[in-house]
Amino acid sequence: MAILEVRNLKFGYQNEELYNSVSFDIYSGEHATLVGPNGVGKSTLMKLIVGKLTPDSGTISWLNGVNYSYLDQQLEVKKDMKIKEYLYGVYSDLFEREEKMNEIYNTLMNYSDDLQTTLLERAESIREYLELHDFYNIETEINNVIVGLGLNNIDLNRTLSNLSGGEKAKVYLSKLLLEKPDCILMDEPTNFLDKEHVAWLTNYLSNFSGAFLVISHDKEFLKGIAKVVLSLENSKVERYKGDYNFYLKEKDVRLEKQKEAYIRQQSFIKKTEMFIEKNIVRASTTRQAKSRRKMLEKLERIEKPKDEYRVRINFPFSRNLGDEVLKLKDLEVGYNGIALLPKINYTIKRNERVEIIGKNGIGKTTLIKTILGEIKPISGSFSFNPSVDINYFSQEEDINLNLNAVEYIRSFYPLMSLEDVLKTLAPLGIRGDLRIKPLKELSGGEVSRVRLSLMTLKKSNLLILDEPTNHLDQLTKEVLHEAIMDFDGSVIIVSHEKGFAESLVDTIIKF
Repeated sequence: MAILEVRNLKFGYQNEELYNSVSFDIYSGEHATLVGPNGVGKSTLMKLIVGKLTPDSGTISWLNGVNYSYLDQQLEVKKDMKIKEYLYGVYSDLFEREEKMNEIYNTLMNYSDDLQTTLLERAESIREYLELHDFYNIETEINNVIVGLGLNNIDLNRTLSNLSGGEKAKVYLSKLLLEKPDCILMDEPTNFLDKEHVAWLTNYLSNFSGAFLVISHDKEFLKGIAKVVLSLENSKVERYKGDYNFYLKEKDVRLEKQKEAYIRQQSFIKKTEMFIEKNIVRASTTRQAKSRRKMLEKLERIEKPKDEYRVRINFPFSRNLGDEVLKLKDLEVGYNGIALLPKINYTIKRNERVEIIGKNGIGKTTLIKTILGEIKPISGSFSFNPSVDINYFSQEEDINLNLNAVEYIRSFYPLMSLEDVLKTLAPLGIRGDLRIKPLKELSGGEVSRVRLSLMTLKKSNLLILDEPTNHLDQLTKEVLHEAIMDFDGSVIIVSHEKGFAESLVDTIIKF
């Protein structure tokens, strides 16, 4: 039974059409993934499904009684809420019922025997309801999820505003899983998850009794969860009834068939148009020409297959440095006088490439922010080579999302000509309407590519990259990998993504 029906969906921004009569279903218990390169509209489609955007035409219908949870709901969370309050809020209805039941027990003696009997029956009814909904295993349920996602070492009395980006993502994901809806909708759930937590989530989703639709660019994760693949291609959704490996093979077969069919149809159209042009004015053949013209008007045109656009990234090098680039001496980092890590002693050498790894929240980003001067060290010191030129990609950037891509670049380079701004954005695939849409209307991958385009304007001899692969599709990750490999200076990289930095770095620092 279909719990979600999408029919003849059309949607676009300004002059750009994202979808052309998209139709697909999600069935009860179906484990589906939505794939496609950055910019095709996956996140936008998810927002249409949950009603955050309105389609230009077509319908999106949920089966009556079906409830769903959407990972992006954190946008509405009060940041001053405690983790415990946020997670236990999933069961607020059950706790209210328990409170009512206890109130009945505590006030029984104030009533007559007859009324006591009635109240006891009411309390018993509540207790049966709580047992039916597994109320007395709530603690175990929450513990299972927070351990599985690596939140067990975090004080649940901390507020959401005091968490790192990775910790927040885990808390939001924990709440979504605890809600146990009929259908889970998730956009890039593995961002910020360590590999053991990705493995736990893979197992959880594989055994999930409900349906889900997941957007992800993590191939190994998709291979572990997908039973159906919905691929956003050429403004339409293609359904592949099989796992992710089946999709990879079948996609190439279908693409080749579509190319052949497109070429054949274009040849037929051209020959038919030539016949019409030659014969429309001849009395003896005008009837045939008109007939073929009508046939062409009714012909369903095959979309021209679109090849995936390969982005280009180049980090320009500034100048050579001495032997030592960065020296850390007894450096302690943390907040409010509390160190997150032991004292650090390390020297990064010229052209050395270092990867910093460790569980979320352990202090990787705090260390980066400390050496960049955003946070004061607790003790110890650090010093850069006087000739260092830093180019930094932050895990989270406080961006004015009302700006468009052109305005964003010009906020850093106000004197740059429009032509040069467009030349900067184009290699990263930010073309056409993408250049003038507010950043809030772009996908996460597109915003990341806008930020990377800014980095291509700055000459440097030290790249500092904090989770640069988040939201990027596989092709862009490969190009980013090549760009880092080609860079002539030193590199400090923080990445949770398994395998991304292995062949890039000389040294791994594990916290």
